[in-house]
Amino acid sequence: MNSDNDIDRFIKNPPLLIELCRNVIDEIVETPGSADTAEKEAQLLIIARTIDRLERSKVAVPDVFRAEKTKLAAAIEVQSESVRALSDLAAGFEGIVKELKGRLERHTPQGTTRRSQGSRSALPKTGQEVLRINIIRALKKLGNRARVSDVFNEMERQLAGKLLPGDLAVRQDGKTIVWRNNAQWERLRMRRDGTLCSDSPNGIWELSEDHR
Repeated sequence: MNSDNDIDRFIKNPPLLIELCRNVIDEIVETPGSADTAEKEAQLLIIARTIDRLERSKVAVPDVFRAEKTKLAAAIEVQSESVRALSDLAAGFEGIVKELKGRLERHTPQGTTRRSQGSRSALPKTGQEVLRINIIRALKKLGNRARVSDVFNEMERQLAGKLLPGDLAVRQDGKTIVWRNNAQWERLRMRRDGTLCSDSPNGIWELSEDHR
């Protein structure tokens, strides 16, 4: 985060922060050279022993052997760094979740919360599958790629007269309409299953090639 505007964007739309975290994890997991570490370690051991035998026998070691040894050692180090990064994230997220639950318990009046949550959850809402279908329809009409606001506007036209009472309710932040928030969550699932591109710029939704 490099500005208050960045933080405010995530406050207004928490799913964006979750998406950012998933993208960071994907980047770590997909780091080049992150294949099977055990296999690379076995290969490195074989090459290291071969080089050692050649040196003890006063035989010139081929440059390709030394290059491969260096390459494998570097790949193993990269994988080790990835594992450390994932471990750090796991520990950090665990602490954040505990702190978040504690704050919710301290700052939420139990009786009031249960009544308000119950009343909101009792209202009928459009199912996630319907939202998914309309996200796809909206994007296709908008040329397979569009800004979030344009997607929502098109979905609103498509769903005119069809949205249910629970869809039109406002969330606890007093700003976000329920159906738009649910559409954001559905978008996350669509990115994970490949329906939407996972590498689109912030604020842009885009259908993947297989779903156009």
